[in-house]
Amino acid sequence: MRIRSASGRAAAAALLALAATGAAPGVAAAQVPAPSVTAATEWRLCLYLGGHPTLQKGSTGEAVRHLQCILSEVYRYLNVSVNGVFEEVTEASVKHLQQQFSLPVTGIVDAATWQALHP
Repeated sequence: MRIRSASGRAAAAALLALAATGAAPGVAAAQVPAPSVTAATEWRLCLYLGGHPTLQKGSTGEAVRHLQCILSEVYRYLNVSVNGVFEEVTEASVKHLQQQFSLPVTGIVDAATWQALHP
């Protein structure tokens, strides 16, 4: 699933955040305002020039920080801290988003998961 417009990404993020509020234990999402210019601003907070390697529980580094920023700032998983360590909370959030994007729910961020998460 590729969403090309900023308003489409914002709407998708809002829908995912609403779904997250009661769908995954231990994963909290904020109330997301109506789609606006905010989504574009949130993506700018997650600028990253590195590659998108396969990540899983126990992974560390800048790619993990980028993933956590996307989860926290774009998709509004409030309990995902941007610390560069792929922990249980990050894994639970990834699993929830994989389910929302109709991907295999593995908790592993592979190429298909990066493509769904990243515009």
